[in-house]
This record gives sequence, structure tokens and C-alpha cells, in this order.
Amino acid sequence: MSYVPRFFSARNTLMAGLFAVLISFAPSLIRAQDDPPPEAGRVSTIEGLAASVQPAGLDDWGQAEVNMPLGPGDRIFTDSYGRAEIQIGRTYIRMAGGSDITIVEITPWSVSIGVAQGAIHVHNYGLLPGQALHVNTPSGSATLKSPGELRVDVYADQPAALFTEYSNGAFLTGAGGFSSDLPAGNALELVGSNPVTPEWMQPADPESFDFWSQQRDQQIARSISYRYVSSDIGGAYELDAYGDWHPDSPYGAIWFPRVDPGWAPYHNGHWVNHAPWGTVWVESEPWGYSPFHYGRWVVFNGRWGWVPGPVDAHPVWSPALVVFAGGAGAGVSAWFPLGPGEPYRPWYPCSPRYVDQVNISNLRPAPGIQIRASYAGFNFSAVAFANRSSGFSAMRQEDFASGRPVRESTVVINKTVINNITIIERPVVEPNTRVMVMHAPAHPVSVAAAKPAFINEKGIAVSARVGFKPAPPPVSAAPQVQALPGHKVVAAPQGVRMTAPSSAAGAPGRPAQQPNQVTPGGRPAVSGGGNPNQGAPNQGGQGPHPSSSRPPELTAKPAAPQPERPAPNAPAIPAPKAEGGQPVRPVTPAPNPPAKPAPRPETAPAPKPAPNPPAKATEPKPGTNQKPGAKPEDKNGKEKPKKDNPDDKN
Repeated sequence: MSYVPRFFSARNTLMAGLFAVLISFAPSLIRAQDDPPPEAGRVSTIEGLAASVQPAGLDDWGQAEVNMPLGPGDRIFTDSYGRAEIQIGRTYIRMAGGSDITIVEITPWSVSIGVAQGAIHVHNYGLLPGQALHVNTPSGSATLKSPGELRVDVYADQPAALFTEYSNGAFLTGAGGFSSDLPAGNALELVGSNPVTPEWMQPADPESFDFWSQQRDQQIARSISYRYVSSDIGGAYELDAYGDWHPDSPYGAIWFPRVDPGWAPYHNGHWVNHAPWGTVWVESEPWGYSPFHYGRWVVFNGRWGWVPGPVDAHPVWSPALVVFAGGAGAGVSAWFPLGPGEPYRPWYPCSPRYVDQVNISNLRPAPGIQIRASYAGFNFSAVAFANRSSGFSAMRQEDFASGRPVRESTVVINKTVINNITIIERPVVEPNTRVMVMHAPAHPVSVAAAKPAFINEKGIAVSARVGFKPAPPPVSAAPQVQALPGHKVVAAPQGVRMTAPSSAAGAPGRPAQQPNQVTPGGRPAVSGGGNPNQGAPNQGGQGPHPSSSRPPELTAKPAAPQPERPAPNAPAIPAPKAEGGQPVRPVTPAPNPPAKPAPRPETAPAPKPAPNPPAKATEPKPGTNQKPGAKPEDKNGKEKPKKDNPDDKN
């Protein structure tokens, strides 16, 4: 039974009708050529040593920060013992230490990321209708078209990538026409690029990196905030710890941050320049993502509160939901936040359709304001903006352009001037194009500055490098296949469809492993080469994995909900071993999983693993299979009704 808050009543009938229109074209989300992506990525978490970012179009590296917006061409690197999480819509990309990823593409039809080295855990809770998720590597690509989990390990010292699937299956492709199913609970290694040699592997044991990923999933699944916001809104789960929800108001549900007196939106952060949006706001608070790129702000009962858009929408991301003002003084840039029902006018190139989408998907009916069916050609300057006095911020234009923190550079404007400001279409100046990162990396970045190339889902080499032209990778000699620490070669799963690459004939190296072909067990030890071993929870399909929960949602999405089905013979998660620089996550092959392996110790990252590494002490097993804590209660102490999760699919 879905939980429907009391504020979602007859007064929202108009909004429901507008949503029917919005959802009707959501399957395609057709956009004009100049429209920006409907979603943006962000750095959602950084743990351990710092993560670094190389913005699109630049070779320089800078220090990544939480809530930093990310888009196509941006590259992220984690230090050896660090971790980071990147969020794009409802897809979470967790990075182990020593990992190097690039956001290749974000469109209504495709989210593509490239992994040059290291280990990532991808948990996709859902995509836009008709959208696919692609994980590209130098050896091949994995595609997900439904919610699922995937781990990808790319080895920097040998041209190999290991794909391990945990839930609904994936489809792998490579150069020369190679393709293969990857059923849940299996791991497939791709060696080389063109030709590519596939080999089925028995995955290794779990490690702390995978349990950390599960803990992140549990935090999302327990979030109260997804009762009140769309599950497509990034970072909404972070609001639980920093504020309070009040579901009954004339504006619907309002979230009130716990802030000091005098606080105002878009005042504790800085401006950056990020293509294709141009001027983009980065909030300093750890919770400061959702409320500054979705919804509207209002002063209610003397407090600033955030009003999210409709729960059933696929909200379109905005760089900052503000109005820029002129007339505040010579050399001054000024702005204030939009209020409930107030229209947003993008200052970057976009189509009328985009203007409709970015407004309707983020607006709820408000007292005295109606939601329009279209905002194309709307006279924005005629709006009596409610927050022009209470939320007014100003700073010198040179400080605005250099990305200085607003709180440290505020220019005080008297109320008489504020009352006579004019509404302008775009900021007078934009931040410098190099103002994407504010600080140099905390530690030297140990990868080449040149942006790497990947094999995409079409078997074509692609890169975010300026001037790089996509093309089939050149045919080369197949590399010698080396042993992967903690793995052994296994027979291919029954019934798997695999197409061998056309360029593999006559190429040196080992022939491609075909389905049902039994390869001699185990590989010889590696004499130099390879990478530190890492593992992951032994799931065997959709076993009792806490992270298989989908984020809770307030009301049903267009797709009908389906109950989650546990996979047969799903083993319990064994105790973890520590992560290394380039981990490998195990999944027991179906249908008969082997006996649960003994816990394995963590291995510190190193360029090459020594043969026959000595055993280390094991770590206690964390309680990752425990159910989420007590159900949240409302203000009267009553338990909130439990709602369905319509995107929990198999």
C-alpha cells in the first residue's frame, strides 16, 4: 500500500493533470539540440583521503568537494586509500581507492561513464523511461536497462576488465562485434580491446569497500525524505539529519533546515562556471544539493523552508533556482531565490519545451499562483517575486566571477534600492571558465593528464579528450592473459548467448571462451603484474543484499510495482576483507554455489601483487544484513504508514 500524505488532496487536481501531460512525453524526453541534460551528476560523498576532479575541457586537476556538480567530460580520481560516490539521477557510482572514472554522456536516452582503472560499484535504482546506463572500459562496455547492481574492476597494468553482475543481468559488448549476456551472479573478464578475449571467472571474496557500498544503500532505503520528494532528486536522503519535515502547509510538505538566525538560501556557497549551464551554484552545507537545484524556497512562519516539486515527477535539474537582479549598484551582481509557484527562466540556451519541463516538474500549486501548462514566452519580469527582499544577496562582480564564497564577500544593499531593482535575464558577468575547482589537489594525482579512451556500447573508442574522434579501435595482437588474484577460470553459464569478435580469427593469444566450454581450473601465479586483490559480498544473484532495496517513494510511478524475488541458493554474505587499489568482487556461479569461503584479509594497494601473498588477520563481519531501524514517526508519535516501492523490479 502506497503512503499518500494528507496534503496530496483535491487541491492538487490541476497539478495531477499537468503531470499527466509531463509524463506522457517523459518516455522520450525529446530535447532540442542545444538543451542541457535533464540530470546532472554530483560528488555526493568523499571519504578517506581527498578525491580530485579534472573538469571537462581542462588538463588541470583540482580538489573535488561534496555537492560539486558534474557533467559530460568531467573526470574524477580517488587517492589510494580514499573513496568517493558520484550520483547521477538515481544511479550511484561508488569508487574504491585508486579509481579513475569519466562521465562520458548524460542525455535523456543514455547515461555513460568510463572506468580507466580501479574498482567501482554501480547501483542503479531506476532510469528515465527509455534511458540506458552504460559502463565503458578500455576493454568493453556493460549496459543496464533496468534497476540493478554491477561491479567493474579495471586493471591498469594489463588490458583487462572484470564485470560482476548482482541483480537483473547486464549485456556486454566490445570491438569487432563482440557481445555477451552477463546473467546475475556471474563474472566475465574481457582481456584486450580489439580483439577482446572473454573469460568466465569465479569471483573472489568480499571486502570492506562492498560493505561500505551496502551501508550507503541502507541509508538511502531508510530515508524519511523520500516520502515527500521524487526519488529522482539527488541527495534528498541527506535532508533527514539536517532538518525537519512539516507535511501540512498551504504549500504541501515543507522541509525546514536547522540553521542559525539570519541564514538565507544561496548565501553560503559560491558560483562556478560549468558547461552547458554556465553559471552554477555550489552550496557549502553538507545537505545543500537538493534544495538548491530542485523545488522552491519560502519564508513560512518566520523560517526559511524548502518546497519540493511533485513526488511523481521526473524533475529536471537546474543550476540554481534564482532570479538575477540589476540596479543594485555599479559593479554589483545580485540575486534572490524563487518562491513557490514562481517561474524559472534559464539563462543558458534551451528550447521552449525544456522551459516547460524544468518549471512544471519542480512546481506545486501555491496560494494565489497557478501552474501554467506552458511557460514559453511568459513575461517573467511581471511576477511579484516573494523573496526579493528576504532572500536578497549581492557581491562585487569580480568576486562573483572569481568564485569567491558569497558569505565572505557580501555587499549590503539597502531596502530602498532592493525595492527598485530590475529583473534581468542572466547574470551580468559569469564565473571564469576555470572556476570549477577552488583548490589544488590535496595529493598528487598519479594518472596521466590526458583523458583516457574507452570502448563504448557500440564497440567504438570514445574519449572526453578535446578533438578526439570516435572510431573503431585498431586491431592489435591479443595480449597474454594473466591470472587475476583471488579468481579462477570457470565454465560458462548454461544458455548464455555470446558472439565472438570478428577480428579474433588468427589473432595471437588465447581463443575466446565459448558457453559451456570448461577451462582448466585456475591460472598460474603472476610473476610481477596484476593488482592488489579486492572482493565483494558473495550474492549469487538477488540474495539477501540490503542494497537491493530501492529508495522509498511517496506515490506510484507510471510503471507497475513488482515484488522482489530472492534468487535461489543465495548464500549469506561472508566476512569482509579489506580493499586494495583495484578490487575484484565475487559472485557465486549459479545454480550450485560453492561453500562459503573463509574471510580474507585486506590488502593495501600496490602496483603489483607479490606471488603467493601471505595471509593476514581477518576482520569481524559487519552486520550488513540487518534490517533498517525503527520506522520513522510523525510529530504525534504515530508510526508512518509504510509505502510501496514501485521501482523494486526484477
